[in-house]
Amino acid sequence: MGPVIAVANQKGGVGKTTLAVNVAACISYRWKDTGRRILVVDTDHQANASYILSRDSGKYEETLAAIYQDEIARDYRDLIQTTNVSGVDIVPASPMMASEEMKLASREKKGYRLKYFLEFNASNYDLVIIDCPPAINLFVLNAFYVADQILVPLPPEDLAIQGFQQLMAQVQAVREINPGLSFLGVVVNMLTDRVRIHREIRCFLEEEFGDKLLGIIHRSVRIQEAEAMNLTLLDYSRSSRSFKEFLGVADNIIEDLGLK
Repeated sequence: MGPVIAVANQKGGVGKTTLAVNVAACISYRWKDTGRRILVVDTDHQANASYILSRDSGKYEETLAAIYQDEIARDYRDLIQTTNVSGVDIVPASPMMASEEMKLASREKKGYRLKYFLEFNASNYDLVIIDCPPAINLFVLNAFYVADQILVPLPPEDLAIQGFQQLMAQVQAVREINPGLSFLGVVVNMLTDRVRIHREIRCFLEEEFGDKLLGIIHRSVRIQEAEAMNLTLLDYSRSSRSFKEFLGVADNIIEDLGLK
């Protein structure tokens, strides 16, 4: 199994899913004709990544909820589904996961279910991208326990920056269990150049993160249109600025992780 990237931020509405699915699509685009494959794991009960990448408007018979139930089964290959992006597969989420989280707290190996699933079922993937829910809960901890890297979407807002600091404190605590967990970087998301505070925060983040700032994604109606059509920008608007910005993020990840 290749590197595992958890796309995380406990604040909602910051573009985690948009980042996860479009980075997966862009890396797959760069890997065209190489035979390499990417697995997206949707751990958010809202299942937005599952919808965007679905061949059938988000309708799945089998979902990730199965691995959090009573039995710790190792062979869950039937949970892995093809998507509308060549070279990308998905383990879909479902609204059922909201109720499973409460039950999971009392179950055996509650923080390791996703780790076991990936170790036994995803060995043939060259990259795994986990779309985390907007929280610090057991689903996020499952992602952190198996991840190699954390990628954080960060809108140009003061509260989001404060949330980032809280997230990194949690990552530091998780390193006692998963010492290989590293900070891949941040992506500034939903930027509007004409808004003064956005420009100021962008300058601050560029200075603060340096080469850990992997890209800047401007707010665009093209992104919303693509998601409404359950498509990534790769298939909806390849000529748009937004696609080129996501492609730049993908190129930086490929470079940083040695995935060329």
